[in-house]
Amino acid sequence: MMNKLFLILICIISQFAFSQNDKSSPINEYERIYVEAGFVQPIGKLSNKFELSPSFGFWFRNKMDREDYIDFGFNFFIPKNPIEPNFKYRDSVVQYKSSHFAINIGTRFAKVIPLSQRTTNFNLEWNSGIGLALNFYNAPKELEFDDGEHTKEVLTTFYLSQGIKVNYKNVGLQCHYQWSPYNLFNDQVEKDFGSQSLMFGIVYRQ
Repeated sequence: MMNKLFLILICIISQFAFSQNDKSSPINEYERIYVEAGFVQPIGKLSNKFELSPSFGFWFRNKMDREDYIDFGFNFFIPKNPIEPNFKYRDSVVQYKSSHFAINIGTRFAKVIPLSQRTTNFNLEWNSGIGLALNFYNAPKELEFDDGEHTKEVLTTFYLSQGIKVNYKNVGLQCHYQWSPYNLFNDQVEKDFGSQSLMFGIVYRQ
């Protein structure tokens, strides 16, 4: 099922990435490249899986209509002090080690709200995002795997996000809430793994 979701997402991204609609606005100049740096804070049941962790992102923006935009890109984070969650291995339960890497790939719809009547440099953005979330784990080295068995686990799921961003000229501050139910498509991971996190940090746009 995740393969189908991935193909659908790729089709949506391809359709929007190569078709821009600037007809409703006489001004075609806007910032297209967004580089982000900040932190991911797990909350809820995910809060005991890792600590506050550094996050980085890269997004490309296209105009849809007037002050509506769509972004395509990714952000990844490096889990700090992750615990070893339980995975099912044959008839046993085994603790897997984090690969210290997780990534979100997707799209964001942005509504820009000017905060000044004199200049367009100061504005507020409301973002809604959807995409794929992947979190990587390695099996313990002492396990002996047969042919066809997984030596690694990739928790793959979709994510939904809502966020707010305040921009001044080429710099912004942002905060996003993200829901990514990691155990929804993986019956090998422990139940109630967790799914909620906050991402916040700075943005440079060009």
